[in-house]
Amino acid sequence: MVEVVIYIFCALLSLIGLVITIFSLPGVWLIFISTLIVSTINNFEDISVGMLIGIFVVSLISTGIDNLVIALGAKKLGGTIWGMTGAVIGGIVGLIIGNILGMFLGPVVGATLFELIFASKGIKDSIKAGIGSFIG
Repeated sequence: MVEVVIYIFCALLSLIGLVITIFSLPGVWLIFISTLIVSTINNFEDISVGMLIGIFVVSLISTGIDNLVIALGAKKLGGTIWGMTGAVIGGIVGLIIGNILGMFLGPVVGATLFELIFASKGIKDSIKAGIGSFIG
């Protein structure tokens, strides 16, 4: 009975992960975690360790591409390498500190601050790079 509840929980977790991925949120990690739980319960009979490693690698690649797109968005609107770096760092810090809202605002704040501080750009150009990271 407990296994059935865990399977239902993991199915819902995967479904939530799939839905939030559509909104550019890190749902791939929810899917990976639910897959890890199910495979552990089954003693890796249905889902092998190799398959889990593959899902983990795909999750890493997906997260990397997502961060790259944020950085390229900052660059597209005139940001420098500093703005791109700030956008990625801001996205990570924003997600850790402010959850979903922080994930959206973090890249904007990070790109803007890095452009202001390290690239010595004016406020207008810095904000433009920050907006680019949001669009990306």
